[in-house]
Amino acid sequence: MAHLRALAFVFTLTGAFIFLVPLQALARRRGWPIQHAIQTRFCRAVCAVIGIEVEARGALPSRAPRFVVSNHVSWTDIIALASVYPLVFLAKREVASWPVLGLLARLQGTIFVERGARQDVARVNDALADALRAGGDLVIFPEGTSSDGAAVLPFRSAHFAPLEAMAARGDASTLAPVAIWYSNGARRIDVGWYGDMTFLPHLWRLMKRGRTQCHIMFGEAIETCDKDRKTLAAETHARVQELLASHGRSRQSSQSSRFETVAAQPPQHEDCL
Repeated sequence: MAHLRALAFVFTLTGAFIFLVPLQALARRRGWPIQHAIQTRFCRAVCAVIGIEVEARGALPSRAPRFVVSNHVSWTDIIALASVYPLVFLAKREVASWPVLGLLARLQGTIFVERGARQDVARVNDALADALRAGGDLVIFPEGTSSDGAAVLPFRSAHFAPLEAMAARGDASTLAPVAIWYSNGARRIDVGWYGDMTFLPHLWRLMKRGRTQCHIMFGEAIETCDKDRKTLAAETHARVQELLASHGRSRQSSQSSRFETVAAQPPQHEDCL
């Protein structure tokens, strides 16, 4: 079955490059709404061929634009979220140069950040604010890294600044907390991409596993008025922890966890923001 999934994955990417990439590039230049359908349907196809079933509970708040904040387990979080809603992601700059995935990320309007470069924060925050003012729905992973998902790591507050500034000006934007975890239908599993894992071996292990359920829980909007970025980050972190805890999936970072794993590695892989 894993070999069939791998073959289907190759065919899906080949088809995307032949048909969808040119169409998506044109749709983005012209501003055609079909660009959103292309993103969600392509991500649904990728989820299907690698064996991920997405279960979404709740929905994003109705008031747009939405500033979506989620915990981060793996690169699969991105395709799972994008299979439900057309979203713009914040990712480290290296992603832009990755084979295949880098091109697809650029075609989705991904905003890239230079990790560890404080001078780049202002530029990125301006880009986030511009995307929100244009009506786009954004996703950030403020843990700044992916992990085994046993706990929600502290949220970095730097990229909450656009929300603070927009709220001060009276611009409408919605802060939406999201929690993600994975199971095999019966028990929690670790699909995290961290430590010294590389992409293709991790993808292969995921395909060999068989069916994997990605559970996405959308929380209620968080009020942003009269709050600074650090307060917003702290409140969102607490809300994401509550969402996971409400389904018995979250523990404090000081606690250990026991669950089925894709691979035994030290936690954290700085793949996205």
